[in-house]
Amino acid sequence: MPDREPEPWESGAASPFLWIETPRGNVEVWALGEDRFRITAPGHEQNVVGFKEAERTTDVLAAQLE
Repeated sequence: MPDREPEPWESGAASPFLWIETPRGNVEVWALGEDRFRITAPGHEQNVVGFKEAERTTDVLAAQLE
């Protein structure tokens, strides 16, 4: 039995666990495992390490698409 509930990005789901809808398309965050994330947006794809970096990158991309 785990000592804690898994975080949303630790679920291994086959879909983005976080997304931001913008007028020019969605910014999505996918969990890759081992604290790695893929951020996708129209015309952009980037892999980052760490949830905080994924969150920051997602916010920056969403602002650019506003």
